[in-house]
Amino acid sequence: MQTFEVFRRLSLLVAVLVSLQLAVSAREPDACGASTMDTIPTDPAKKAEVEKIIREAISLGAPIYNEGMHMACYRIYEWAAYKILYVYGKDCPEVEKTLKAAVERSHGDMSDTEKAWLMRMAFDKVLGEPTRTTAPGNEDNRRKG
Repeated sequence: MQTFEVFRRLSLLVAVLVSLQLAVSAREPDACGASTMDTIPTDPAKKAEVEKIIREAISLGAPIYNEGMHMACYRIYEWAAYKILYVYGKDCPEVEKTLKAAVERSHGDMSDTEKAWLMRMAFDKVLGEPTRTTAPGNEDNRRKG
């Protein structure tokens, strides 16, 4: 990978981490009403924000994973999970349970690849989507982040 591309990706990572840190200070106090059947919040505004955080993390993490930087992908996913836990965790017990379990498990003795996939599967569970291991319409690809 060219030096410019590495710099661009690292700059994106820093920007994500900074935005996550800034967003952490804007905690919403009201309940989101997550049910045990759906882990995503039922409150439309909170649902949209949780989905946005997860989808942004995946859109940044998956290409980095596919470049072979599995730990960097995992860290993006981990920071997104921490942001959701901090901002919505107490108000969304099912989301909190799913993400907390994934984060705690990922701190165990696992490879970087396993950590990234563990977090991705937790995100997919929160979104209520099956985990895809290939790009849509391209089922012959290898596992993608």
